[in-house]
Amino acid sequence: MRRAAAIGWVLLAACSGDVDDPAARDAATDDSVSAVDAAPVDSAGPDAPLIECASPDDCAWIDAELHTIVAVLSGAQEASPGVTFTQRSTAAQRQAVRDYLVAELARNGVTAVPTSYGTGLNLVVHLAPTTGPDQGPPMIVGGHFDGVANSPAAADNATGAAVVVVAARYLSHRPRNRPIDLVLFDQEEAGLIGSGAYVAAMGPGAVIHSMHNFDMISFDGDGDRVVELWSPAPRLEAMYRAEAGRRGLGIVAVRFGSSDHQSFVERGLPAVGVCEEFVSGDHTPHYHQVTDTLDKVDFAYLGAVARMGLAVLEDDATN
Repeated sequence: MRRAAAIGWVLLAACSGDVDDPAARDAATDDSVSAVDAAPVDSAGPDAPLIECASPDDCAWIDAELHTIVAVLSGAQEASPGVTFTQRSTAAQRQAVRDYLVAELARNGVTAVPTSYGTGLNLVVHLAPTTGPDQGPPMIVGGHFDGVANSPAAADNATGAAVVVVAARYLSHRPRNRPIDLVLFDQEEAGLIGSGAYVAAMGPGAVIHSMHNFDMISFDGDGDRVVELWSPAPRLEAMYRAEAGRRGLGIVAVRFGSSDHQSFVERGLPAVGVCEEFVSGDHTPHYHQVTDTLDKVDFAYLGAVARMGLAVLEDDATN
């Protein structure tokens, strides 16, 4: 997420950042990505079978997949032989990460389409309805894959990107009566550029069913198992509260505008951000730091929040 100037129930001011030149992708000489031109073919993660689960709690592969994606995106594990990420901020770094994510999603049985908007590219997975008549408008599931400079960005936001990849695999095997777009947004850290471009491309008067944004789910310092919801639409807040209650998780709803859900909120579209307690103060002390590494991620917390999110997404895709 972007660094905010202040926190609280007041909508936070947007932070600015540098937008890298798309031409730099061709000219980059970047020692923080090895073998950028060698697109990864296979993930280094678990080769779990692509089978349907009855519920998120029945999916044994979720924890291993979350760990693999966070490990690769934060540079703790190779994306492929000779390809290791240490940052995800420049054009060259982000292109290498996109190559990995496209391959990882393909390994999970889904196709991601890079969608250019000029200074970057979002990755979009489209899932068509499988049951009954199309109950559009679409549900959108998102999280950003870029990071700030000089940080491995494990928490912010390899964790949220991992949830989106897992959601793509899980939902692709589940009944659904509305279209779903799962979007890995580019350039969130530069000012919500990728999500802003996605919303702009929808055109004036566009309607969506909902937007669920996952950003920084890595830390529960006080052990209270509370999840923060950012600027939630009332219907979505009720869904998350119900599913959290069934799973022994707590919910606190706050106003917060420095992540990709805000691009939708500003258009009056129903959205929610899902995060650790960033506004409430129980968040990783390694946020936007060089120490935001794999070993700082609480995977038990991430797994619990991911399963809650998957349950909500499945309900929202069918009801």
